[in-house]
Amino acid sequence: MQKQILIIGGTGTIGKSLIDLLSNGNVNFKALVRGDEKAKRLEAKGVEIVKGELGKWPAVSEALKGTDTIFLLTGTSEQQVDHQNKLIDLAVESGVQKIVKISAVGANSGSTICLANWHGQIEDHLKESGLRYIIIRPHSFMQNIFMQMHTIKENGCFYHSIGETKLPMIDTRDIAQASFECLVRDDLDNKTYSITGPESISYSDMAKSLSEALGREIKYINIPHEAHNRGLKEAGIPVWLADDLTLMNSNWTKNFVHDPTDDFKMISDSQQVDVKRFAKDHADYFVKK
Repeated sequence: MQKQILIIGGTGTIGKSLIDLLSNGNVNFKALVRGDEKAKRLEAKGVEIVKGELGKWPAVSEALKGTDTIFLLTGTSEQQVDHQNKLIDLAVESGVQKIVKISAVGANSGSTICLANWHGQIEDHLKESGLRYIIIRPHSFMQNIFMQMHTIKENGCFYHSIGETKLPMIDTRDIAQASFECLVRDDLDNKTYSITGPESISYSDMAKSLSEALGREIKYINIPHEAHNRGLKEAGIPVWLADDLTLMNSNWTKNFVHDPTDDFKMISDSQQVDVKRFAKDHADYFVKK
């Protein structure tokens, strides 16, 4: 009998790509979904839906019945340690065998960066649970540039505060591919994979690739960390998260180049997405209409 997979976090950037891969791979899965509109979109694609969300535990317990494997990805919040750790505990009680968790680069309980600390605490709890596990720590997403879509469309530029530091940014489609492999295979279990893109790139490299894809100049403008922090808060980013991102960016600038890892290749033989393909594939996102 084919194992049953429960997808928690199937409507975001990573989750949408993962669900496409699972559907095309004829995998037996269902998705935990909170909102009606998101549920309708998935149901229209033939996906089995279970209504619920972390924090509303009776519905989650019902969703866990018959589940062998969980894909665990939740939005960033101050409740994520309590929510994910409670989900892990319920999974143990429900007879779940395995959890594939999307974590974060630099995850480490005790870190001064909240995101890294929180993910580290959840990782520790998962490892101590007795469940089989896979932890995926992706590096910075190429898709983060979407947050500056309006500025790129209107002004032909975008802003950041890491200077010419090169990061091994990863396309979220590659994170989905790695997640797919980890869900359907058992030979990758009980390990932590720090996955990156195929090369280290700067935001100047991103600007160059966007310029080539769009046929017009896109400029990257470096700004001080303080100005970036202020801009994040003015844009409505929670204070703690803006401060977290600022500290992370500041730490990254201490080294000019952050090298890619080979961990993705340990999981999949798929060709990874580089920045030129990313820019070409998403050029329409940045076109002023």
